[in-house]
Amino acid sequence: KFKSNKPVILLTGRVHPGETPASHALNGAIKFILNKNDERAALLRKYFVFMIVPMINPDGVSNGHFRMDSFNRNLNRYYKNPDFKE
Repeated sequence: KFKSNKPVILLTGRVHPGETPASHALNGAIKFILNKNDERAALLRKYFVFMIVPMINPDGVSNGHFRMDSFNRNLNRYYKNPDFKE
């Protein structure tokens, strides 16, 4: 089990296929956070837990579904009130 009292920072990317710059931005953020020679990155790692999801919609990105997942649901409409029955 993973337990921590540190605040969590969630970094996500690639909800839609057209957001290829998000992959590059997230890659840069990961490289920065993991940089052992940067005191700022060390402080961030010391005081925060980072949860990183590089691609939230892999099936949509892979298949070119700009807003929909493989079940033809618009993921932008499910963030606040997800329906787990669907």
